[in-house]
Amino acid sequence: MVSFPIAPIFIPAHHTDWTNKAIEAGADGLIYDLEDAVPYAKKNISRQELLKFLGNNKLEIPIFIRINSLETDLGKEDYSAIKEYSHKNLHIIIPKIENTEVLRGIERATKLIALIETPMAIQNISEISKDPLIKGLLLGPADLSASLGSSLSWNSLLFSRSKLIIESAINNIVPIDGPFMNLSSETGLKEECKLSKDLGFRSKVAIHPSQIEVIKNSFFPSEDEILEAQLIIKAFKESKEGVISFDGKMIDKPLVEAKEKVLLMAGLNPKK
Repeated sequence: MVSFPIAPIFIPAHHTDWTNKAIEAGADGLIYDLEDAVPYAKKNISRQELLKFLGNNKLEIPIFIRINSLETDLGKEDYSAIKEYSHKNLHIIIPKIENTEVLRGIERATKLIALIETPMAIQNISEISKDPLIKGLLLGPADLSASLGSSLSWNSLLFSRSKLIIESAINNIVPIDGPFMNLSSETGLKEECKLSKDLGFRSKVAIHPSQIEVIKNSFFPSEDEILEAQLIIKAFKESKEGVISFDGKMIDKPLVEAKEKVLLMAGLNPKK
């Protein structure tokens, strides 16, 4: 699994002027949205202005662009235009994906994030996550709950989140939790971040700058967690045994791999 932004934030593609505010708030990834956040009448001009903005501003942090559905002409036009934009950290987010048929014709070097937001996507999540173009799975809780007729509560979407975590682990891709929609509840955001991290998510998207610090503080490993991970990995490397004892705990290879993920989240190379 690669290192990945912990708190990327959604920015409507027709509001690129919000970029600096997002970066100043601590966003470690920017998700420019060409889909739901942009009025239909502004979609074509927003795409043009976004690519012009990105071409004129050499942003150093990872860039994500959520295009329109690839089953629509708008989505196909989005992809055709965006594939010409060169950025080493660019990922394209594919909304409403329900199978891999829509990925035919996508260039093999393209890095995609699958937005899992329909019941059919949950049913076909194994097929979707196996595609070599897919580098991560992002939960779309609002659309998914609307399709299911459920609430946005943690328990209502726990099965879907669990499926996403399992398939991400099997295919060594990044699991990204969807946004917490209640902007007025910092306590609720903190609680959901803890549940999300405990389940196995490594990232959670923000929809407002005020959410970024809470998400980063919740997901980013503490100094004690980083130090423990480094010591465990070092002790295991120096041992010739398959299982070791560390600080009264039994440590084997799966636990070491878990500690390596901790260092990746902290932006550190666990192999050094």
